[in-house]
Amino acid sequence: MHQLSPAARPRHRAHLRVVPVPPPGPGGAAGSGFRGDVEGLRAVALGLVLCFHAGVPGAGGGRLGVDVFFVISGFLITGLLVREVERTGSVRLAAFYARRARRILPAAVVVLVVALATTGALAPQLLASTGRDGLAAALQVANWRSGLADPVQLSGEAEASPLLHYWSLAVEEQFYLLWPPLVLLALAAARRRGSSVRRAVAVAAGAVVAVSLACSVLLTPVWPALAYLATPTRAWQLATGALLALATPRLLRLAAGGRGGALRRWAPAAGWGALLVVLTSAAWTGGVAYPGWAALVPTLATAAVVAAGTPGLGGERRGAGRLLAWRPVRWAGRASYSWYLWHVPVVFAGQALGLSGWPALLALELLVAGPLAALTLAVVEQPFRTSARFAGPVRGLVLGAAATAVAVGASVAAVLLA
Repeated sequence: MHQLSPAARPRHRAHLRVVPVPPPGPGGAAGSGFRGDVEGLRAVALGLVLCFHAGVPGAGGGRLGVDVFFVISGFLITGLLVREVERTGSVRLAAFYARRARRILPAAVVVLVVALATTGALAPQLLASTGRDGLAAALQVANWRSGLADPVQLSGEAEASPLLHYWSLAVEEQFYLLWPPLVLLALAAARRRGSSVRRAVAVAAGAVVAVSLACSVLLTPVWPALAYLATPTRAWQLATGALLALATPRLLRLAAGGRGGALRRWAPAAGWGALLVVLTSAAWTGGVAYPGWAALVPTLATAAVVAAGTPGLGGERRGAGRLLAWRPVRWAGRASYSWYLWHVPVVFAGQALGLSGWPALLALELLVAGPLAALTLAVVEQPFRTSARFAGPVRGLVLGAAATAVAVGASVAAVLLA
C-alpha cells in the first residue's frame, strides 16, 4: 500500500436494476472463486514496502509495492461489483460502503490512536503535526495533505510522522467513493443500449486509465510529490485491475477454445516472468521520476501475474501462482493490511528510541510489526468484518461513522494537547 518517498457515506439504499447476465463459460463470472495466489501476491507487495521503508540496499524502488496493492484492489473489488450485478441485477451502494467501512476502518483507527499515543510519549515535539496528519487520515484526505502541504520529494523516512503511510488508504477510499456510482452509470448505459454489462463497465474503466495515466505522466516531472500521492494520478492502477477482472471470462473462453493449449502452455512461464519483473523493478524505480511512465512496468507486470494465475490456465498449479498460494505466503498476504498499518509506527518508535540501520529497522518490521499485525487481524479485522453484529448496511455505516469520530476526536485532542 503506501508511503511517502523523497521527493516528499450515504445512508440510503441506492441501486439500479438491470437484466441479469448469466455467468460466462465454465469458470463462472469473472473468477468468482477464491484466489489464493492473489492473496499471496499481497505478501509480495508488503515485502517490497517493508524493505523500502527499512532502507534495505537495492530496495529504493520498493515503494512500488503500493502499485501492486492498487492493482489487486481494483481487480477484487470490481470483480465483486460486477458479479453482484450478474447475480442480482443491481448494485447496492449502501451495502458496498458498509462493507468497506467494516473492512478498513476498525484496524486503521486502532493503529492511528496507538500512533498518536506513541508520538506523545516518544516525540512530543511532533504531536501537533502528527495530530493534523491523523485528522487528515481520519477524513480520508491524507494524500492531499501530504501532497499539497509538503512540496519536498517523497522519502522513506518514518521519523517525520507515524501516519504518513495512510495516504494510500485515502487514495483507495476516494477511488471507491466514485467508482461504484460510475459503474452504475455504465450499467444504465448498457441497459439502454441492450449491450453487455462488462463491456460498458470496461469502457468506463478504460476511460479512467487513459485520463489518469495522462495526468500521471504530465504531472510527474512538474510536481513529483503530488503526482505520487494524488488520486487522479493513481486511479489508473486501480482501473487496470478493474479491466483485468472484467476480462477474466474472455480469458477463460480463450483457454477453452482452439488455441487454449498454447495459452495454457505459456501461462506458467508468463506468470514467473511477470513476478520477476515486479521484484526487479524495485532495483531501478527508486532512481527515476515516479510514477509517470515508469509505473507502467510494475503495474502491467502485476496484472500479468494475476492473469497467468487464472484458474484453468495452469499457472495456478505450475506457475508463480503455486508459490503465491503456499500457505505461509497466503497468511502474510492475509495479514498484509494490518502489517502495512503497523510497520511505519513501529519504525517511527524505533527511530525515536535511537535505533538506526536497515537490519535493525527490518527486524522491527518483522518481529514487532508482524506479531502486532497478527493480533490485529485476529482481534480487530476479522471480528468486525465477519461478525453478524455489524452486518448489514445500516450497522456497517454506523460503525464507520463511529470509527471516524473516534479517529477525529483523538487527532484533535493530540493537536490541543501538544
